[in-house]
Amino acid sequence: MWYSAKDLAEALEVLSSERPVVVGGGTDLFVHWPRRKPAFDGRHWLDVHRVSELRLVNMTAEGIVIGAAVTAAQLWQDARLNAVPALQQAARVVGGWQIQNRATLGGNIANASPAADMVAALAALDARVEVASQRGTRMERLTELITGPKRTTLEPDELITRIHLPSWAVGMRQVFLRLDQRGGTDISLVSAAVALRVEDDRVRQASIAVGAAGPVPLRLPEADAHLVGVRLGGPAEDVEGVADRIARAYAEAARPITDVRASADYRRAMVEVLVRRGIRRLLEEWKG
Repeated sequence: MWYSAKDLAEALEVLSSERPVVVGGGTDLFVHWPRRKPAFDGRHWLDVHRVSELRLVNMTAEGIVIGAAVTAAQLWQDARLNAVPALQQAARVVGGWQIQNRATLGGNIANASPAADMVAALAALDARVEVASQRGTRMERLTELITGPKRTTLEPDELITRIHLPSWAVGMRQVFLRLDQRGGTDISLVSAAVALRVEDDRVRQASIAVGAAGPVPLRLPEADAHLVGVRLGGPAEDVEGVADRIARAYAEAARPITDVRASADYRRAMVEVLVRRGIRRLLEEWKG
């Protein structure tokens, strides 16, 4: 049976009683459907993309709250979200415009693909995910909710409802970079999101995440910390040396796979390139 929830309460009731397959935009779920269909025989379905509570974007004193059913197209077109450009840039390369008009932020998280572009950006911004069921709500850090390829801590009766971005992430200098084969319509070979806060000629905060280079988004806060305190007016070789060390640390920690699109060695090398490029780009923009 196909259920189309009119509100969040109905959605949670159906989840509790029927344990259906949740559908947001369906852009990941229905890929290669003829081959995958037998695995879903006998299952119920729950369409949540029209639930108004899941389609809101709110600016609060604590940061930004984004509904799980907000689409990629809405993300990059909403002027309020110019404050988190890394997320907008990631949303803008999620397939073609047809996909962007259907793909949801919550679906990108729940699908738990290592190559999910918006997930990498959210990881760099230290996003928290709000999850609801008829038993109550809970909040979990994105990087803990996703436990591996196609694996999360979500229970069968739970639904991702909102994504919370902290106030410190709002307005930081940010960039999202990705490497793919066909200019935005393919899956990322490697991606990187970099966010920096610069005050008084010094880097005060740094947060980086790498996607498609391991089973979950790669974060190395201890490596990011090497940027904190770097004086941008100092010798160029000092700044570049720090960027090089951080980029190498991410490359060494990466655990990419080899598949038909790229080898693990190539992906690892590109991790170093993208992280270094992201750091340098933001610092050059600041100087400019």
